[in-house]
Amino acid sequence: MELFFSTEIFDNHLYLSLEESRHCLTVLRKVDGDIINAIDGKGNFFEGLLKIEGKNKPVKVDLRSKTHFETSAHQSAFHLAIAPTKNSDRMEWLIEKTVELGVASITFLKCEHNERSNLRMDRLEKIAISALKQSKQYWLPTLKPLQSFTSFIEGLNTMDNCFIAHCQNDHKTSFEAVNLNSSCTMLIGPEGDFSPTEIILATEKGFKPVSLGKSRLRTETAALYACGIYRSKFSMAGNG
Repeated sequence: MELFFSTEIFDNHLYLSLEESRHCLTVLRKVDGDIINAIDGKGNFFEGLLKIEGKNKPVKVDLRSKTHFETSAHQSAFHLAIAPTKNSDRMEWLIEKTVELGVASITFLKCEHNERSNLRMDRLEKIAISALKQSKQYWLPTLKPLQSFTSFIEGLNTMDNCFIAHCQNDHKTSFEAVNLNSSCTMLIGPEGDFSPTEIILATEKGFKPVSLGKSRLRTETAALYACGIYRSKFSMAGNG
């Protein structure tokens, strides 16, 4: 089943972006009157009839039905805060895979040891939408642009189930052994790890240090591993 993405929905009509319209007509060779399916990233699934109103114009879809899907436990609960890697391809790969696993939000952190200080958020959002359609899901994660490590921590409303994965030899609990029954926030540091100052600040604010196994993982691998552990806990409990 081919899925299209749109947030341009008015009354009983939906409009595809020019890019989605070109893909629909040129690549998939859809024609006027064909039935297509679309999602809006907010839990809604639409079925409708194509209405082609002219060349180089957004494709219009006359909606026939709408179904709303609630988020599952793992989709609404795992919040990742991560320092972007120097190699942008690794972050793009991470976005794709964590969307497939149902991450709720991703915040990019500006840490002391960051090797990258800018991100193409428009490209990352396109990758997230593509992954959402490919994995046939209905909720698009929130992608939040770079913000300082300190402002992110101080802006949190609660410190319940907040964790930091770092490489220092401090006492840490295995994330696999943590008992989770609600949403959680996971901090993943840059390739040079969090600074001692950042680790102290996070733990003083209530973040619990956790281990992600015996091996030292790349930033993006650590993030995906943590997301997978979180999802597996709810899957085993029968919640998603």
